[in-house]
Amino acid sequence: MRSVRALPRFAFVDSRLEQKLNLLLESERAGVLALDELQREVEHEELRRFLMGARDEEARNVRDLERLIREHGGSPSAATGAFAAKVAALGTIRERLSLMARGQEWVARKTEEALAIAPASGPIHDYLAAMANRHRAEVEWGRAEVIRLLGPNS
Repeated sequence: MRSVRALPRFAFVDSRLEQKLNLLLESERAGVLALDELQREVEHEELRRFLMGARDEEARNVRDLERLIREHGGSPSAATGAFAAKVAALGTIRERLSLMARGQEWVARKTEEALAIAPASGPIHDYLAAMANRHRAEVEWGRAEVIRLLGPNS
């Protein structure tokens, strides 16, 4: 009978870091919900595909953050942030997409805050640095794509 090797576990250096990672986790879950809803409402096929790609990235972040928290001795939150409801409450697709872009900026800032208290190297640091860079790039690329697909005044 073969034994199953457990994943290595590391202790969190600081409970503040676990809280920040859980805030990011909850926010990414809200992003998944918001993008699911948006893509159902968008009629433009290319924009729908763009939103589904963004949704898939958010879902990967959820899985990665849950794993990272567990592997480092923490407990992943089961909560979902309130952001999806805020997006759904807006009247137009453009307003919703604009709020989504601002949400990406917020997540990038929160990721950078978590990075500032993370260990200077290692899996948490590396993941957060890459996540912050992805969110910053997605903000600029996403705005350009929305303008290209919907036009500057739609």
